[in-house]
Amino acid sequence: MAYFVRMTPPVRTYLWNLSGLTRQGRLSLSICTIGFLRNHGDALRSEPSRRLAPGSSRFRFDHLFADAGRIWHAECIADDSAASYGLLEIVDMDCHYGP
Repeated sequence: MAYFVRMTPPVRTYLWNLSGLTRQGRLSLSICTIGFLRNHGDALRSEPSRRLAPGSSRFRFDHLFADAGRIWHAECIADDSAASYGLLEIVDMDCHYGP
């Protein structure tokens, strides 16, 4: 199933203020992360090891991308409490250089 994916305001603010990432890198990260979760959400949600705790509505996934000659690693947390309505929400993100 393809989901509608949104980032919470704190995640958008975090990306806006993240130093070292170019404007193109921010756009690429946002578009690619949302697209990845939209298209692979069911597979990610179905892996119990990705859940923050048993029965939690939150799960982890990672995204690697390049920007300005550097490899970046985005560690993301998504919430699927509204998945039955077709919505997944990225609620936390931490980005840093390297894998």
